[in-house]
Amino acid sequence: MGGATTRSAYEAQEYTGFMTYVDLVLQRLSTDGEREALIGGDTRLTRAQARDLLFRLADGLAQRGVRPGDGVAVFVGNTPEAVLLNLAVHLLGCRLVFVPPEPGRSELEALISKAEVAAVVVDPAFSTRIDGWHLQDLPGDAVERSPAPEFATVSYTGGTTGLPKLAVHRSGATSRWEAMKDMPPTNMLCNTLITHGSGVGTSLAALITGSKLVLGPSTFDADTFVRLAREEKITATIFVPPMLYEVLDHPACPGPQFLSVGVGGSPLAPQRLRQAIEKWGPVVYQGYGMTEAAAIAMMPATSVDLDRPETLRTVGKPNPAMEVETRDGDGDVWVRGPYVMEGYWGEPPLRETSDGWFNTGDMGHFDDDGHLYLDDRSKDVIVTGRTSDNVYSRLLDDFLITLPGIRQAAAVARPDEALGEVVHLFLVTDGQEVDFGEVRDSVIAELGEIYQPRGVTIVPQLPLTKVGKVDKRKLRAVFR
Repeated sequence: MGGATTRSAYEAQEYTGFMTYVDLVLQRLSTDGEREALIGGDTRLTRAQARDLLFRLADGLAQRGVRPGDGVAVFVGNTPEAVLLNLAVHLLGCRLVFVPPEPGRSELEALISKAEVAAVVVDPAFSTRIDGWHLQDLPGDAVERSPAPEFATVSYTGGTTGLPKLAVHRSGATSRWEAMKDMPPTNMLCNTLITHGSGVGTSLAALITGSKLVLGPSTFDADTFVRLAREEKITATIFVPPMLYEVLDHPACPGPQFLSVGVGGSPLAPQRLRQAIEKWGPVVYQGYGMTEAAAIAMMPATSVDLDRPETLRTVGKPNPAMEVETRDGDGDVWVRGPYVMEGYWGEPPLRETSDGWFNTGDMGHFDDDGHLYLDDRSKDVIVTGRTSDNVYSRLLDDFLITLPGIRQAAAVARPDEALGEVVHLFLVTDGQEVDFGEVRDSVIAELGEIYQPRGVTIVPQLPLTKVGKVDKRKLRAVFR
């Protein structure tokens, strides 16, 4: 089950003495034991039951020979047992390796081999594409343990550019959770995979604050969200934009029951943010982060002003703990700070190659008040025209959904012999016929000649990655 674990530059630093998130979770699970903590499918666990199962899962790993510093790969879906498995790996002081759901079997095996793990844990109910210890067979005895002070997390990148890279974060990066421990509990619904950044963040926030954590299915479904929001009296949730759009378009979209709605993972169309605020009130905020660099910036719900359209487009001001710069003419966004990864597994750490700075792959700019605006992903910029001008596809996507009859839009580059690349649109409509000539004219009038689309494809839905982002790589592949 993978090669022996090797020590690296990522495992050579000293513990600084802070309290880890595992300590905070155990503190919470040790109080008010009969209160519900974790709900998923037909499973409902109280705090006492969750604490007991956490120790049993850690014991199951230890009985099978897993030791501090070992890598443990997990290939699991959204279940209470899986949430506690992730905690158990860190409780033992191990390196938790999240395995992405997108690649095929041979690619998964190559990724696990690259991660140099000592064990693989799988949930056959989630997928049978790789072999390993079955999660359901893992629990041992309820042996209580003190949390290890040092561990690491290896997270896969978003999966839109081929086989994911493995971003390494250490236990030091979890110190930000301590500021959350005194926040009031809520009823929180997790919509994304718990092996992805937003799902990890949601589940940890819930456990640390003592909230009731409700797990949505491993593949998002708007019908299920609507039902769970109603039945479990959900008051807090986090979306990636396509999920939010599906819920807003749902005929039974919940009313203003939420205290907090976060949106992240990719930029949110301003018109949709306005729609969400009008539906749920001033509780919707945008967060900017990624697998490699969490908590870069946030636009609090209280700062969004419907009478100031620019506040609907910004991702907010940088986290005070983070340095954020735009560079290199086109506005490449670079970040440095405690929530930036140490580097990619198998490659030199960032502190050795770039003094800790990381290029996010986003392009953006700041306004005079210090708010950050994301213009596009660098790989999604369309370079077209005789002078090779940049078309920012995100700007075009946001404009297109303001036009009548268009519900979702994705602009991508189509190869062209004369111009290098031209703009091609993939549109999801609301059922009425959309006149391409009118769309083209509207784009030119609003954004200029360089943005004019040269073709359009009407699709029933846009392809998404497993974590809910629009998969523009798959759309571009249509033209290869």
